[in-house]
Amino acid sequence: MLTVTLKPELADQIEELAHAAHTDAEAIVEKALRAYLTQYRREKIQAETLAFEEQRDTLLTQYGGEYVAFHEGKVIDHDTDLRALHLRVFAQLGHTPVLLKKVTDESEPELVVRSPRYIRGRS
Repeated sequence: MLTVTLKPELADQIEELAHAAHTDAEAIVEKALRAYLTQYRREKIQAETLAFEEQRDTLLTQYGGEYVAFHEGKVIDHDTDLRALHLRVFAQLGHTPVLLKKVTDESEPELVVRSPRYIRGRS
């Protein structure tokens, strides 16, 4: 478990918001952090996609037909098997957003995949 100390002014605002929303401060903070992380991941993947597109010609020469793992603007791993690549990258970086994309000469349509989320207390 992580403990975070907030500045009193921010803590007071969160408490007021929680009271007005008939919930607790932890729920407000958790919701805000989840929204922040979602936005962070989205922006990181957009940046990686842009870097991928800018380097597509070079990538085609080196990795044509393979999947690449793109992190911080560069290839960190590659494989013809997407699952094997995913498992290695996850083992190395955990939940860090990394673009996994097949290197082809065509732009692929963007797919948005939403994953189910477990909400405590619901069955």
